[in-house]
Amino acid sequence: MSMADAAKISPLTRAKVRSRDSIEGAPCCIYCGSPYGIQIAHYVPRSRGGIGEETNLACLCIKCHAILDNGTDIKEARRIRETFRWWLETNYPGWTEEDQIYRKGKR
Repeated sequence: MSMADAAKISPLTRAKVRSRDSIEGAPCCIYCGSPYGIQIAHYVPRSRGGIGEETNLACLCIKCHAILDNGTDIKEARRIRETFRWWLETNYPGWTEEDQIYRKGKR
């Protein structure tokens, strides 16, 4: 498997993330709670070898995702990233950032 393949998000994984990050069945942003413009975001970005598995993904609204990815508001981006990490650590005991990075031969 290549790094590009490892970063892809399967339809099943998308469905699992949307279900996990839902309130009363509606996917919501894990940071602001908005149910609008929901996107699946990588904690470890694809550009840094982030995998497309639910342990590296969460629902963010388009606004929060843009802040996180573009760094337009550094303080807010840091808070979103801290919340994202907390969310993954809470849902996956033993979660580590290192495990979310593609390593040739591991997957």
